[in-house]
Amino acid sequence: MKVRFLLTLAFCSVAWAAQAQMSASVAAHPHRGLPHLEAAVSRTSPPYETPASLACVYQLAEPLVPGCPVLGTSAVPTGGSGVIAIVNAFDNPPALADLNVFSQRFGLPLCSSTNPCFSKVYATGVKPPEDGLWAQSAAVVTEYAHAFAPQAQIVLVEAASPSISDMWFAVHKANTILARHGGGQMILPFSILEESDEIEFDQLFTTPGVVYISGNEGSLGIFDYPATSPNVIALGGTGFVRDANGNFVREQATTFWAGGRSVFESRPSYQDGVDKIGTQRGIPDAAFAGDPITGAILYYTSVSEDGFVGWIFEGNVGVGEAGWAGMINRAGSHAGSTQEELSMLYGSIGDASVFSDITKGQAFEVFAGPGWDFVTGAGTGIGLKGK
Repeated sequence: MKVRFLLTLAFCSVAWAAQAQMSASVAAHPHRGLPHLEAAVSRTSPPYETPASLACVYQLAEPLVPGCPVLGTSAVPTGGSGVIAIVNAFDNPPALADLNVFSQRFGLPLCSSTNPCFSKVYATGVKPPEDGLWAQSAAVVTEYAHAFAPQAQIVLVEAASPSISDMWFAVHKANTILARHGGGQMILPFSILEESDEIEFDQLFTTPGVVYISGNEGSLGIFDYPATSPNVIALGGTGFVRDANGNFVREQATTFWAGGRSVFESRPSYQDGVDKIGTQRGIPDAAFAGDPITGAILYYTSVSEDGFVGWIFEGNVGVGEAGWAGMINRAGSHAGSTQEELSMLYGSIGDASVFSDITKGQAFEVFAGPGWDFVTGAGTGIGLKGK
């Protein structure tokens, strides 16, 4: 069932008001977790990626290891500053403990009272109930945001529920936090299906100095909001192809989701140079590894939805949302808005030092190809240049 927006928002400097009637709620981006991680380690090329193997392929950590093999690559990113906010529904009680287990395994800074690199904020001031699917969503985005910008402060803003009104309330809370810190990045790891009313909510993603990031896991002309908002960086997914020795061979579009043209959002000015987009907002803007078949490793011990907790691996756009937030954070460009950030990114299309142009793969008969395309956008990032 499509989500129907029937939400009235009123903003002022000291208060938030929201009234809503709705037929459905916001959905976390789907997660596809796989068990038996430790058994998989014995393989020449494990069927998962790590913070180090991803950072190697995207040239985000040194030294770079030829082939970036999963089992032979250990360097992880360093640096980062300011705040990365993550908006998620419900509570993930062991978020900090899980993050530190993950961090210790991969040589990342541990978060503590002396290194306050992680905190949770209840959007309403009251601890929400717990939900396994949303807790897993929080885990993967939190752990990979920390992995790609380990010196940034990660703030997990937990909405009371996945209702539209509660999620927008949490976005407003995250806006307030980031504004207080002079800006930063906001990850939106959730989606609702496009509706004509969505244009009313684009204003939520305009806090000065904040860059908003979300993923699209749509297909066949049905796409995800807020990724379709012109004020949000929309991400697609790719997967890595490795040889029998585990060495990176190429990156190609995932077969699991594709982008297209928004039904309701007009083409923003930063896309004017891409003729194939047409008159409507085109998505995605860029991509990142998130294929479910070769997902990313994470540590998760909250409520299980599928029988698996602990070390698992999974693939979805959450890893990409965290990866791009980390890259933008570490680049330190301090864009005044998402549109400013996207203008810079679109201005770098074709620059092989900024983007890897993904030309292979397809999803739902939408094909990757040279230049910008409706599966991987401008491509995947290389290093921090142009971010």
